[in-house]
Amino acid sequence: MEDCMSSDDEYGYSDPESLDGLENEDSDFQSAPSKGPTTKVITKESLLAAQREDLRRVMDLLSLREHHARTLLIHYRWDVERLFAVLVEKGKPCLFAEAGVKVLEHQDLNSPLCSTIMCDICMEDLPSDEATRVDCGHCFCNNCWTEHFMVKINEGQSRRIRCMAHKCNAICDEAVVRNLVSKRHPDMAEKFDRFLLESYIEDNKRVKWCPSAPHCGNAIRIEDDEFCEVECSCGLQFCFSCLSEAHSPCSCLMWELWAKKCRDESETVNWITAHTKTCPKCHKPVEKNGGCNLVSCICGQAFW
Repeated sequence: MEDCMSSDDEYGYSDPESLDGLENEDSDFQSAPSKGPTTKVITKESLLAAQREDLRRVMDLLSLREHHARTLLIHYRWDVERLFAVLVEKGKPCLFAEAGVKVLEHQDLNSPLCSTIMCDICMEDLPSDEATRVDCGHCFCNNCWTEHFMVKINEGQSRRIRCMAHKCNAICDEAVVRNLVSKRHPDMAEKFDRFLLESYIEDNKRVKWCPSAPHCGNAIRIEDDEFCEVECSCGLQFCFSCLSEAHSPCSCLMWELWAKKCRDESETVNWITAHTKTCPKCHKPVEKNGGCNLVSCICGQAFW
């Protein structure tokens, strides 16, 4: 009987204290959250708040006015982290120069104009209160500025309207654009404001419109990997990279090739359906391209 009995140690049993440690390890493993893309749905109502959040970060860090911060963010496609990286690597002067931001000293901005000036565009003398000077220091008459702004807005360049001066890359103050355009064309000023607001999505690689049809009006913002699948609050699941329907684990390129193949095959099927008849014996499509109505299939069946 003693040979049939074994101690707990021979079966590998441990004391309760060591088992508690294993239970804790298992519980830690099971409670670990699965890693997925961090996304945020942006509605029409929250679009302005989302844009102002990024604007405020840049304004606070660089002590800039809102339109200067917007110019920087549009240039760097609303990538705040990249903007900060360029600031650290190249410095503030290079950061501003690449984006077309001109920041004059306070006394230069407020220094009075002469009683009359000559506009270098239309070459007319006019009172100083009928002219406007922008951040880069260039001053032209309000009529020339307005015409310049109208042309750029109609051309779809309202997000980065440059100064009219020769070889000047400075971006015009959006408040100046809005003020002058609204006096003559209020609807154009509204269009200008809409373009500025939508630039947060159109120029932002981390934000895209939901591709739903009809459009739900929402946009999706991601914080991590741009090659991921997301779900809008409208219920649509799609690939953030190519905006196609969710296709994991297939890559975007492979999915596009597959979609093209399906489209091509669909056109082929449509042609076969329209120009052939199915053999009643072997069920293969047969094309009749002339002659009488007696057609023989390769299997020997005659029909038409």
